[in-house]
Amino acid sequence: MKAVGGEGAIPEEVTADYELKETLGTGHFSKVKLGIKRDNGERCAVKIIEKPSGSKIAMLKAEVDILTKCDHPNVVKMYAVYETETHLFLCLELLTGGELFDRIISKGHYSEDDARKLTLTLLEATKYLHSQGIAHRDLKPENILLKDEGEDAAIKITDFGLSKIFADDLAGEVVMKTACGTPGYVAPEVLTHEIYSEQVDMWSIGVIVYILLCGFPPFYGDNDAQMFKKIKAGQYKFLTPYWDPISADAKDFVSKLLLVDPKKRLNSTDALKHPWINKAESVGSTNLFAKGDGAGAAGQPSETEDGTSALHQAFVDFNLDRKLSVPDYLINKFSLKKDSSKLGKFRCSLVNQPGHFYVTTYDICFLGSLGKKVKVELSKLAEVTKAKRFKLTPGQGHSLHLKDSDGTTYEFNGYSKRDECFDIISKQCKALGTNTIFS
Repeated sequence: MKAVGGEGAIPEEVTADYELKETLGTGHFSKVKLGIKRDNGERCAVKIIEKPSGSKIAMLKAEVDILTKCDHPNVVKMYAVYETETHLFLCLELLTGGELFDRIISKGHYSEDDARKLTLTLLEATKYLHSQGIAHRDLKPENILLKDEGEDAAIKITDFGLSKIFADDLAGEVVMKTACGTPGYVAPEVLTHEIYSEQVDMWSIGVIVYILLCGFPPFYGDNDAQMFKKIKAGQYKFLTPYWDPISADAKDFVSKLLLVDPKKRLNSTDALKHPWINKAESVGSTNLFAKGDGAGAAGQPSETEDGTSALHQAFVDFNLDRKLSVPDYLINKFSLKKDSSKLGKFRCSLVNQPGHFYVTTYDICFLGSLGKKVKVELSKLAEVTKAKRFKLTPGQGHSLHLKDSDGTTYEFNGYSKRDECFDIISKQCKALGTNTIFS
C-alpha cells in the first residue's frame, strides 16, 4: 500500500496499472484524479471515494455494480475497480467536453432539429439502461456530459450515485421507495412517496426536453414547496413567445412525458416511436438562436430588449441560475466573506460573453455563461462610469465601465437595468466609505 494525502492507502494494483496525476475535481467524499494507463498511455479519470457508513455504502456499491454492467456509447464507461478498507478507486472514461448545455450556449446555431437529435440520443441510452434493469433516477443537465471538445462529441450519461438496479417482484411492479433526485426534475410519484419505476427517468427526460426547446424549466416557484406542488399537479405551460416557433409534435411529445400518472407516461420504447422523434423531415431547422424581429410570431425567433436572441438568453439565464442555485455557492465560487449578501443580480456581457453580474456586500462578481469569472472588491473600486459600447450609437447606452485601484478596466455591456445596477453599487460604496468616483 502507498499513502497519498487524504486519499488513504493507494492499493499497489492501482499504482501498478495507473500513474496518478493532477486532481481534476473534488467533492464532499471523493476526489477525481487524472490517471494514465501504464501499458498504453490511455488517459482516464480515477474517482477516489471515501467509503460512507451505514446504508450509504449500499448505494455506493449499487453505483459500482451499475457502471460495471453498462456498455453503451452514450453511458460513461468504467474500466476497473479497486478497493481498500476505507476507499474505492473507480477508473472511469475521461470526459473532457464539459456539460451539454454549456456547449449549446457556446454555439451560434441551435434548432428544434438539434434538440430532437439530442433527445433521440438520450432516449436510446435510457432505453438501454432500462433494458438492463437500471433506473438512473437523477437525470438532469449536470449529468449529461460530452466525451471531448470535438464538434460531434458523443453525449454521455454520468453520475449514477442515486441510481438503483431494479427487479420485478411477483406483482410485476418495480419497487423503489427511496425519495431521491433533484428538485425540478423529480417525478411526482417520488414526491408522493408512491411505489415507482424506471418511468421516473421518462419524466426527467420530459423536463430536459422542455428546457432544450425553450431554455427554461417547466416547473418553478419561489421555494421547493411551491415547485413540488406544481410538479404533483403536472402544472406547466408552453409560454409565448418562447414556444411559438416550436412544432405541435414537439409539444405533444413533451406533454406525453410530463404526465402525472406514470402508467400513462411514454416509456423509452414508445417515446422512440413518437412522430417528433421519427419524422426528422417535419422538424424545423430554423436557427432559434438568431435575432428575430421582436414580434415572437410563430416560426420566428423572438428578441430581448437588449437585442439578443430570447432563446439564447433564456439558456444563459437557466444555465447560470442552476449553477448558482445553492445559497453558499456564490460565496464559495468567488471566495467571498461568509457574511456576504446578494444585493443585486443583473444580466449583461463582459465584452462579448453573456453572463450574470452580482453586486454583493463587499464585492462585484461576474460569472459568464462559459465560465468566465471576474471579482472586483468594492474597497478597491476606483471608478464606475456609465458608457456606450459604441460611441456612435444613439442614446445613453447600456454599458458600465469599472476601473479598479490597479488601473484595470472592465467593460460590461448590454445591461437591461443599467441605472438600477449603477445606483446599487453607488449606495453600497457609500455605506462602505470607499473613495469610488461615479460618473
